[in-house]
Amino acid sequence: MVIIQFLHNTKKNLLLKMQDIKLKIPKFSDLEQPSSARLVDSIDDLLIEILLRVPIRSLLCFKTVSKRWLSIITNPQFSILCHLNPNRAIGLFLPSAYSLPINPEFDYVHFDNKNPPKPPFKNLKFIKDSSGISVLQSCNGLILCSNSPSRLAKTNYYVCNPTTKHYTTLPKSVLETENSKIHGISLAFDPLKSPHYKVVCVRDSVSSPQHYQIEIYSSQTGPWRLSGDPFIVDVNFSKGVYWNGSIHWISTIGNLTSLCYNLDFESLGVMPMPPLPDDQSTTTTYFGESCDHLHLIKFSFFTVRFDVYEMKRDYSEWFVKYKVDLEHPDELNYYNFTVLSLVRGRREEDAFLVLAIPGDCKAMRYNIIEKTFEKLCDYEGADEQVYFLNAFEYIESLCCV
Repeated sequence: MVIIQFLHNTKKNLLLKMQDIKLKIPKFSDLEQPSSARLVDSIDDLLIEILLRVPIRSLLCFKTVSKRWLSIITNPQFSILCHLNPNRAIGLFLPSAYSLPINPEFDYVHFDNKNPPKPPFKNLKFIKDSSGISVLQSCNGLILCSNSPSRLAKTNYYVCNPTTKHYTTLPKSVLETENSKIHGISLAFDPLKSPHYKVVCVRDSVSSPQHYQIEIYSSQTGPWRLSGDPFIVDVNFSKGVYWNGSIHWISTIGNLTSLCYNLDFESLGVMPMPPLPDDQSTTTTYFGESCDHLHLIKFSFFTVRFDVYEMKRDYSEWFVKYKVDLEHPDELNYYNFTVLSLVRGRREEDAFLVLAIPGDCKAMRYNIIEKTFEKLCDYEGADEQVYFLNAFEYIESLCCV
């Protein structure tokens, strides 16, 4: 009840903020009887309520109806209204197995194979960079990209909305030197909290050798700036995950260090890791967020049984959320698979895993509660050694960059 009241108040406040785009209701003469469509179109509150129920892909087309519709749909407050509930991913995009680095292409896996739409994109050519574009991270509808650096071109970073195909180029850092290597760069974006995003960069410290240094860029305030003191830690900074107002990094081998960086307080903290089994032979195979839940999966090779852990919001512990057994009498025993994604929904029974089966060149959907399999797609001609480790969730969004 508290959450429902919060969402109701948030929606009410956002509608009040949109007063600046509202027009007066036109007066019709007694001889001119307005049609129902004209009457609805003349009342902004009613029009906004209707547009909020329209699929985002349709809203992109509706922007051409009139200048007034364009003004409403492109208003930042309207895009926040579209994201009052945590939007679940509707698909994954993966680097194509045989695309060239200078012009990479992407395969798209839609989670509903009964009525799959046209892929949102096959490449990122709308980002004007002749070096080619790679995706580093996806976060609540936006993606963080970089070009392919060469001797002739330095690395550029971009924040892009793949739904609207709009993007922005991040400015250069004042610390960018040959002696300050970047170890990881992560995107932090929560459309329910703010229309603005932040980018966190972990690089070598210039002042303290063998130390790391954090830099922050905010789309609201502008240039890069240093945050905190240099530090030493052993984590994989290339796979940052945004959740609960923080960027999270973990060690991908063993049970070593895990780190979180709170963007509101600009502070580093250590979070616990799940206990290792007795054989100590596990590796982290999935670390990600879905519908405001942080998950981690660790298991040994050549197993079909494993636990899915979820982190408590107070960071006190990881707890076992799901126990998964992929052995099924009607399916092959897939001992060679990769977890591409874990997707939660509004209902507990909506949770599912997306699995890549390299040997069979296909992607499978496994419903965790119902314990059922469903083939999502085939990868014709894909090499069985391709493990599709870089899978990025696709969430439709109207948010500006």
